[in-house]
Amino acid sequence: MKKSGVLTNCVLLLSAMIFGCGRGDMPELGDVYGKVTLDGKPVPNINILFTPETGRPAGGVTDEEGNYELKYLEGYSGSKVGPAKVTFEWSPGVEPTAAVPAKYMQEGFSVEVKEGSNELNFPMESK
Repeated sequence: MKKSGVLTNCVLLLSAMIFGCGRGDMPELGDVYGKVTLDGKPVPNINILFTPETGRPAGGVTDEEGNYELKYLEGYSGSKVGPAKVTFEWSPGVEPTAAVPAKYMQEGFSVEVKEGSNELNFPMESK
């Protein structure tokens, strides 16, 4: 009898851990997409990271045309609604495709992610 109670408690605990981290715990997300340019030219293959004041960041990678779309988690696109700091980085082992100034890589931009669709473009200047 005692063994059955322990097993039941383990199953309940495991279920709470699995389902407790489900969609019900997700923050409100806004879809975020746009284009990253340097001196008017697309910046391909650069990572873009949106870091909110609280919670997990969202990220994406630009395509050959400099376009990106953020992912929050696998299967969930967007970024947490609210203020966020945006920074850029090259993936380890990836040859940089542009000479992006350090200020964009470290300081980045400050943005406000809103409910719904957010087109956020990042026109960077080399000078």
